[in-house]
Amino acid sequence: MRVAGLLGANALIFCVGLGVLPWLGVARSWRLLVSRCGLAYLCGLVVTGVLAAHLALLHVSFGWFALSLLAAVSAMLGAWHLRGSERPVWARPGWTTLAGIAALAAVLAEYARAFAVAPLDRYDAWAIWALKGHALYAFGWADPAVFAGDSYRFANLDYPLLLPSLEAIDFRAMGAFDTRLLHLQFLLLLVAALAALGTVLAGRVPALVLWGTLGAVALAPAVFDQLLTAYADLPLALVFAVGAAAGGRWLVSDESWALAVATLCFAGSLLTKNEGTLFVAAAFVALLAAAYRRWRPLAIAAAVEFAVLLPWKIYVRVHDLHDINYSLADSFDIHHVSGRIGVGPIAFRTLGREMIDPLQWGLLAPLFLLLLAVAAVTGVRALVVYGAVSVLLSWLGLSWIYVVSHYEYSSYLSSTKERVVASVVLSAAALTPLLATEAWASARGRDRPRGGDVRTP
Repeated sequence: MRVAGLLGANALIFCVGLGVLPWLGVARSWRLLVSRCGLAYLCGLVVTGVLAAHLALLHVSFGWFALSLLAAVSAMLGAWHLRGSERPVWARPGWTTLAGIAALAAVLAEYARAFAVAPLDRYDAWAIWALKGHALYAFGWADPAVFAGDSYRFANLDYPLLLPSLEAIDFRAMGAFDTRLLHLQFLLLLVAALAALGTVLAGRVPALVLWGTLGAVALAPAVFDQLLTAYADLPLALVFAVGAAAGGRWLVSDESWALAVATLCFAGSLLTKNEGTLFVAAAFVALLAAAYRRWRPLAIAAAVEFAVLLPWKIYVRVHDLHDINYSLADSFDIHHVSGRIGVGPIAFRTLGREMIDPLQWGLLAPLFLLLLAVAAVTGVRALVVYGAVSVLLSWLGLSWIYVVSHYEYSSYLSSTKERVVASVVLSAAALTPLLATEAWASARGRDRPRGGDVRTP
């Protein structure tokens, strides 16, 4: 029954996403809704998580009733938006697509065997994330007695509440604080991210490249290992990677729906973990550097991100919550920084080695670097600037955190290096097929259409 409750809640979340897609401009007809429904699950998770996290600040509980109401309203508004539009037409999928779906389904089914029985035995998982999820489940809101209490400062109280809010929804759906079945939600997040990434890339990259990318991401050892810890780093990386890919698609096609999806995913990243702010800021700087003439839609998207993050920042300021690991304000403490400036190059090299470690990430990062160079040579300027600037700024920003932290750097770096690079590696991997396709088209002397779905032979 608990599994049925968990799956039922996620089915409603999928319905939320379906209703949102027309309003994001992703689906302007029933035909497009069917062809791009792979984005629905992840968009539903982000919308539901953001809404539940904000309502938790207002003493409003988000359970079965609220989720059912949200799904019904979203579905009805989506259907109203598509009224009278083109109906879907059945198109037989290609053999590559069928083989890719079968292979991914087999991998995920094998993963499910571990996720269904895994214990919640990692410190941050139960001391930070599940603790907050349990508190939201038990109290119904972000009660300052817990979320701003001195006794709970160890739990990184300044971390945003999207992930704990989703966990609380799961606990209410299951009717119990079940820390074993909770792991299935993390596996479902991987399913949602893979489906969303595939939809974002579809039509811009060949099917073989598309399914190869999805398979490489799913099979990366760190993806399985880190998701199984029930930490927030991999969920953040998955959501951010889809946003990064959508941003890349917007650069090369100028499709407004791609920027809307990127904006939504970046909003989810901001409310998943504090480091999300670094990655999102790096992505916006990179997008502006690559397409400065299109600054107006980027300014609107940035304003949306600010508005989404603002309620949580107000809560943090009102209750005087601080990050126990580091403070960026210490960047202006000359005495502190001068004594630790040598940590920067050490952290930069260490994180770089982690990103190219084949036992963690396979060949995701090396392939990105190779294709970035190839794309630069073939003249794919905008996408190269976007990928290079976003990855480099994120890498430098992560390295700087170890400089300004007051922790002893070697132990801090050793305990976090494997997980903090996840967003950098997966966002790079999400851009790799776009780089490959655009570089191939440029090398053949062919101009890629700015909008619509096109395929490269």
